[in-house]
Amino acid sequence: MNLRSLTAELLAQPLDRFTAQRNARVKELKASGQADVARELATLKKPAVALWAANQVRDSALLSGLRRSAQAVAKAQAAAATGRANAAQDLRAASEGFQRGLESVAATAANALRQGEHAVGEETLRRIRDIFRLAALQGGDTWDRLQEGALTTEPRPADDLIEMFAAGATPGTGRRADRAEARRVAELAERTARADAEKAQQAVAAADRRRLEAKEAAVAARLAAERAAAADKEAARARAQAKKSQRRTGR
Repeated sequence: MNLRSLTAELLAQPLDRFTAQRNARVKELKASGQADVARELATLKKPAVALWAANQVRDSALLSGLRRSAQAVAKAQAAAATGRANAAQDLRAASEGFQRGLESVAATAANALRQGEHAVGEETLRRIRDIFRLAALQGGDTWDRLQEGALTTEPRPADDLIEMFAAGATPGTGRRADRAEARRVAELAERTARADAEKAQQAVAAADRRRLEAKEAAVAARLAAERAAAADKEAARARAQAKKSQRRTGR
């Protein structure tokens, strides 16, 4: 068994068992004469909860769809850089599709967090979306590892993202101006994705507020109904008492 498959195996375990499972695996590898693999595995650190949750998403259809939508964004960005007609609409449509894909994988990761009895905070979800966003845009080994559930570090924006956008520009130029344009387009993609993510977060927050308001209104309505029922009972008792008093007076 190679280091990558061992990593995926460990990351698939509950997060609170990671260290114990890693140490046990290291001992097994040493005992079986695989000292080099054991040494490498021993250096594997317990991941942050966001990274652990991202590695739990192993739905191949969902991940393939996300990768395709990231490539559509890259293609639309390259077209926008050349000034092609309708490029803005294509870019917006591609970005929205990519954002929907990110929300889907984030929801799957959130389920893994809940099953593992971890808090599902907005900051954790933001980091999960960033992991998938950057990995899907960058592709390569980062994306392969994430698909396998063996990603050990959170990806960061880097030159390979710029190269991806540069690949959509005029082929064969390789000049400084093209490089600068590719960087500008990559930065625009980052801003667009972040803006969409922020809008999604705001929508979630607004929905949470509306649910809370509805819940408070329902509680208030229930209390009002209970008070009304109590008042009706009190009124009924008062009427009954009044009738008794009238009968005694009539005698």
